[in-house]
Amino acid sequence: MKKLPPNFSIEKYGIFVRLVNESDAPFILRLRTNTKLARYIHSTDNDIQKQIEWIRSYKERERDGKDYYFIYFQSGIPIGLNRIYNIEEYSATGGSWLCEPGLDVEKVISTLFIMRNILFETLGKLKDKFDVRKDNVQVLRTHQMMGAKLVGESMLDLYLELDKRVYLKKRDYLLDLLNIK
Repeated sequence: MKKLPPNFSIEKYGIFVRLVNESDAPFILRLRTNTKLARYIHSTDNDIQKQIEWIRSYKERERDGKDYYFIYFQSGIPIGLNRIYNIEEYSATGGSWLCEPGLDVEKVISTLFIMRNILFETLGKLKDKFDVRKDNVQVLRTHQMMGAKLVGESMLDLYLELDKRVYLKKRDYLLDLLNIK
């Protein structure tokens, strides 16, 4: 199974991406405890020490290639987060996607494109298996626009899968449509 090196970073679409570290805890906590953003994700205690401890335990999963947590920057300023986790031989889950409120939609969607490029191209996975809260209509439409298909549901969530081939067929068209360079 492919693993990302501890110093992994890339720059794409005018955004710099690297793996999260402990110094990112205040930014992560600020996004994850933002009332508007947090309504669609698992709750997080507003406790910086707990966030740092979570990052420390995450770094162990990162070393094992089980979980990758990314932070996105534009002009040196953090703008967003997302993760790749539940990593299996042929699939993984892209999730925990949060971006700074008020960020241009092109930058927000660029972070999703970058995460999927890492999942599909760098890590070589064939499927992104993830869930979206049923009432998170805008995010659901974004994933469906990229080719995600509904595969199940619970009372709260919709379960989706995105096939690498479908994503790659749609990616360039969507990047052009959204004028993401």
